[in-house]
Amino acid sequence: MKLKYISIPVVGFGLLGLSSCMDTLDTHPTTDFPGEQVWGSKSTAEAFIQGTYNVTVQNAQMANSGSCVAWAARTPDGVRCSQVGEGIDGVATELGLSANTDMGISMFGNLRRCNLIIEKVTESSSFTEGEKNELIAHGRFLRGLIFYWQTKSMGRFVPVRQVFTEADSLKADIPMTSSVAESYKLVMEDFDAAIPYMPVTALPGLPTKYAAEVIASRACLQAYAYTGDASYLDKAITYAKDVTVNGPALVSDYAGMFNETNATAGEILWGYYRLTENTTIQTYEEMIRTFPNVSVDDLLLSKSPNPFIIQGDGRPFEAWAIYFPTQDLVDQYLAIDEATGEAKNWWETSQYLAAVTEHNPLSVTTPGEIDKYERTNGEVRQIPEIQDFLQLNDAYPAAVRYGTLNDPDSDKDISDIIYGNRDARMAGTIVYDKVNWLNQYCTTNLAGNLSMGVRDKADGGWYNTTTGYYWRKNSVTDIARAYLSRNVPFHFCIARSGEAYLNLAEAYLCKGDVANAVAAFNNTRTVHGKLPASTASTLKDAWADYMRERRVEMACEANDIYFSYLRWGKYGGDANYGRAPGDIIRDLDCPVYKIEINRDRTAFIINQMTLLNSAQRHFTTRRYLFPIPQGFLNTREAYGLDHQQNPEW
Repeated sequence: MKLKYISIPVVGFGLLGLSSCMDTLDTHPTTDFPGEQVWGSKSTAEAFIQGTYNVTVQNAQMANSGSCVAWAARTPDGVRCSQVGEGIDGVATELGLSANTDMGISMFGNLRRCNLIIEKVTESSSFTEGEKNELIAHGRFLRGLIFYWQTKSMGRFVPVRQVFTEADSLKADIPMTSSVAESYKLVMEDFDAAIPYMPVTALPGLPTKYAAEVIASRACLQAYAYTGDASYLDKAITYAKDVTVNGPALVSDYAGMFNETNATAGEILWGYYRLTENTTIQTYEEMIRTFPNVSVDDLLLSKSPNPFIIQGDGRPFEAWAIYFPTQDLVDQYLAIDEATGEAKNWWETSQYLAAVTEHNPLSVTTPGEIDKYERTNGEVRQIPEIQDFLQLNDAYPAAVRYGTLNDPDSDKDISDIIYGNRDARMAGTIVYDKVNWLNQYCTTNLAGNLSMGVRDKADGGWYNTTTGYYWRKNSVTDIARAYLSRNVPFHFCIARSGEAYLNLAEAYLCKGDVANAVAAFNNTRTVHGKLPASTASTLKDAWADYMRERRVEMACEANDIYFSYLRWGKYGGDANYGRAPGDIIRDLDCPVYKIEINRDRTAFIINQMTLLNSAQRHFTTRRYLFPIPQGFLNTREAYGLDHQQNPEW
């Protein structure tokens, strides 16, 4: 027998017990939020709103642990790989997904707070009309954020837009949205209602009108991709253009926006800030899972020529890195040609072509063929390693580039040539060979102090790199030691002026307006990247330059690139290697690559990242939407409510 209604005891207990898979609606009593204590003054109402923002940005995966690095690992920009026990990412391979995967269907407690803001402020006589408009705008923007996350991740949700009480329990039978189109309609209704009344300026930690417009323009692009409704493009242009014309300008210090050196830059329209006193490196994966763990003994054992400078009471790197950038991302950062001043792929510059001879990378067939040595305990470290020939994805080349230095006595080695003259954002995003990090000279070539084989595992993954790189973006810079209990300041950038230019460019590209699109994304390319402007004149070239620009500008920032790839797959054509709209997304369905540089930096090879079956990335069209958790649908079915699952799940 199926029940038609949900009783208060079941729902309320489910929320308190955090058993969200069994919840279908929150009708928890309002006694949790006594009226006059919260809604009797603007300051207490704002405190409640601030608390709701703190909850919402975490639930909507805008500013929670892993919202940058974990989502980057599901794109060509990053990997997760640990031989210690954490393994690889299960979304990238789809082996970690099932019909019960939950991306946040039961956010009813959070929605209740949003609806309370709207209802209680509307009813209150404590506020002026202007104050009411602003406070209600925050409530609607918050609700729109929740609906937006649920829509872009799962497509459909239960649109709770009122505050339920115990007496309303028999009314708690709201149907889910019937389609992605209906879902986005509700998302934009809230955003559109909120934006005119959002404040133009706000304290760090609270969104401004411009922050809301950036997020709304982002949502419009996603809505267009999934519905085909061209009116969303016009709205995206309107919102993004208001930010680019009237909002805060871009800052020249790109890197500083993501660490403590420029944490409140004007370009940051909305940030999530943590104080040093209540934040340690272990609080966020963006730190504890990106700083490596390498000891002085490791360096001695591996005969590393670059010792650490010991400051304070211990070794500088004592964390648990499992997330790393890829060669695929590094290749997106253009280099300035020293002869022409043009921006080119690094392997196409005149300085590279003059200094390096390239060979067939598939001609390297033997472990140790490029370089080989023994650690002090007799263990072999070599390029390539044995693993480089194992667990390959045979649909793609095992290696894509192999070069040797023409003049071993040159004053510039392979690393100088490969990493020199690059897009300025690369140094603020990625740690690569021969850079300073936490006041240490860091090397990632064979036997380097932060190299793959510097610890017990020849291929890395022992809380050290598996790709030849580390993440620098979204971290801290001025500390002597990176260890779990070290107190640090920390923040996430949730919305920036830079993204507004990119959203504007993408909307123009979707309308076929190449000139305006290129003009838009050239702003971030020239100001942040310090590169010459793109001169793309065809739609195909403009899409290529734009996608590159978004990847380097928004690298490891919230979950932007993952969901951008979903949009691009929905567009098809020039946005997905000429494939039909809605086809398999090529860049989410292929292996990523790593780099190995020999000890004297006279040779390098770029090959597949294969460790722990990392090369077996997989994308099927069902992943354009994550599932609605089957347990949630089963509960709705038991109560006689709609319970349709997403396609292919």
